[in-house]
Amino acid sequence: MSFEDDYPYEEEYDLDKVSKTTPLNIELSRLMGKLDPDGKMNEAGPGIGAVQRAWNEIAGEQISKVTRSVYLRGDEVVIILSSPLWAQELAFLSEQYCEKLNAALGVDTLKKVSFRVS
Repeated sequence: MSFEDDYPYEEEYDLDKVSKTTPLNIELSRLMGKLDPDGKMNEAGPGIGAVQRAWNEIAGEQISKVTRSVYLRGDEVVIILSSPLWAQELAFLSEQYCEKLNAALGVDTLKKVSFRVS
């Protein structure tokens, strides 16, 4: 039995297509979203895959384009953006985004959304 047999996913993950300039943490985050598409690996709360999908739906197309990655740190969602201006503007809306993410995920475990630049 191989890893691929145990963890099948729709789209083949081709490491040759990974950009040499893309940080490894971003690529690993994308891969984890594919391995845990329903966010069920983390029984204590929503999984990263579910949080990433919910963020992309809530943020919309324009903000999703400047979003580089989404992380979970306990009860905090950390959004990594490519623009300092966007990070500053979205920080004012962090409480509303936290409420929207909790509602979209059907949980009340997320306590904070923070925005960082990378």
